[in-house]
Amino acid sequence: MSDKNVVDFATAGARHKHERMHRDKEEKVESLRERFEQALPDKKTPVKDYLRKKRAKKKR
Repeated sequence: MSDKNVVDFATAGARHKHERMHRDKEEKVESLRERFEQALPDKKTPVKDYLRKKRAKKKR
């Protein structure tokens, strides 16, 4: 059996977790986009502004 067929569960698990977290985050942002689009149709980047403001508040 060659070494390239061996799976390291730590790295495979971390990769899977990262992909799942990324997918979940994208779904959240997409739902935010839809909600903001309905509430503020004339604003250009409401989600980006909201997340930037939230991140800035966290850093204080």
